[in-house]
Amino acid sequence: MTPTRPGTVREQRLAFRAVTVIAGALVGLAFLFGFGNVWTLALRLGVSAWVAPLVAPAVDLSVLALLLAIRYLALYGAPPRPCARPAGCCSCPGC
Repeated sequence: MTPTRPGTVREQRLAFRAVTVIAGALVGLAFLFGFGNVWTLALRLGVSAWVAPLVAPAVDLSVLALLLAIRYLALYGAPPRPCARPAGCCSCPGC
């Protein structure tokens, strides 16, 4: 008796597409929620009204770039130890 797969190829594609659409919707909603919050915060901090909508996407894209960079370094061989700082780079006691 040959082992059987739990679903046909069509069912697997449908499941993958559904998960992708749901994840995309969640990312979009999170972006909109963050956009509104950062826009309101920028206005409360005194940023001009025409600059405030530009700040929110910059914050979201910065966080996305940070997450992607961490994932890339984790996958492609970042050293397990922290990077060494040059001697005398700051005034902290360990330099």
